Amino acid sequence: MKKFSIAVLFVLVLGLIGGVGLRATVEAPRETAASHYALHPPKPRFSTAAGSAELAVAGGPTLFQYHGDAERPIASVTKIMTANVVLTHPRIYPLNRMVTITPDEVANYRNGLRKADSEVPLSAGERVTVKDLLWALMLPSADDSAWVLADNYPGGASAFIAEMNRRAQQLGMHQTHYVDPDGVNHHGYSTTRDLMKLIMRDMAIPEFRTLVSTKTAQTPFGDLTNLNQLLWSYPGAIGIKTGWTPYAGTCLAFAATRAQAGNSLTLYGVVLGEPSTSLSPMFRDVTQLLNTGFRDVPWRTVVPAGREIGVLPVKRGWLLRSESVPLLVKKPLGAFADVSQGVLQVRWYPLASTRIERGQVVGEARLETGSHGLAVWVPVVAGKSVTVRWWERL
Repeated sequence: MKKFSIAVLFVLVLGLIGGVGLRATVEAPRETAASHYALHPPKPRFSTAAGSAELAVAGGPTLFQYHGDAERPIASVTKIMTANVVLTHPRIYPLNRMVTITPDEVANYRNGLRKADSEVPLSAGERVTVKDLLWALMLPSADDSAWVLADNYPGGASAFIAEMNRRAQQLGMHQTHYVDPDGVNHHGYSTTRDLMKLIMRDMAIPEFRTLVSTKTAQTPFGDLTNLNQLLWSYPGAIGIKTGWTPYAGTCLAFAATRAQAGNSLTLYGVVLGEPSTSLSPMFRDVTQLLNTGFRDVPWRTVVPAGREIGVLPVKRGWLLRSESVPLLVKKPLGAFADVSQGVLQVRWYPLASTRIERGQVVGEARLETGSHGLAVWVPVVAGKSVTVRWWERL
């Protein structure tokens, strides 16, 4: 009987020790300089010869818009949706899928050469991968690759184009209509506002982002070069697609990223209908637009790194006093905008240990930006070490 009692006591003690943790709750953060702020991103000052243009912060406000709802032909910018359909249907288009080039597709290629369309050389019976066709589609903007991809959709090219339009409606692109996968037919149209929805969605797809940010690629078609000159000329450019036809003029969907105070700001934009047969004037306009956007949306630090934003009360047993662990931001807390007032937002990680170390990450904080989305989460760390022993929980 004594042996049984000792065993039970031993198990109970182990249970107490094993179950001990920091029974911590978090108080509301104290008032700090970060407690109130407001965002007022200015509009970039910009003039353009384009038919329509738009610039916006990724996940944030529109900085510039000119005829954003005007429906216009978009030339090879169409191929952004072509790539979207391919990459969002991986069962139909696994990147390593082998595609056989048909005589009809070779005829389309030769017809395109006669019209001076952008093409890559195709041979009947040639076998290439879906990934090779995507390189050709997005770098030299090969029209024949667009049709090969569309032809290999279940139901053929007509079903592929129908899927392009279904995807457009799904993404809220209600002023967009596609009639081909390459953008040569000027009866297809979209708006800068609609295209911004598509490019932000596509740039979140890793494979797409790799395609449009690549300058050159080696393929069975030869060495392919991206037509987007911004990848060479603009620091931080990350894509995405050029376009030109006599009806559409020069067009460009573009994106660039800059780092400030250790935080990245990405701008997306679209320019449609510049009246030029050369892409160079459009690249100059877009460079000016990006420079203005980055200048007018600077990073503003509100809480410097190492500043206390609140406390973590550690509850001990009823015979002992509680104590507070100061909570510090590990990186500067701020936003890409002018800051004057606002709300501090904090989220905490589960704490199940009997000890917190100084410098341990216990949560993260940001400035609540509402619909602007210009703030970033930064780590919150403990400002001192604390241990709760098992008997202090009794």
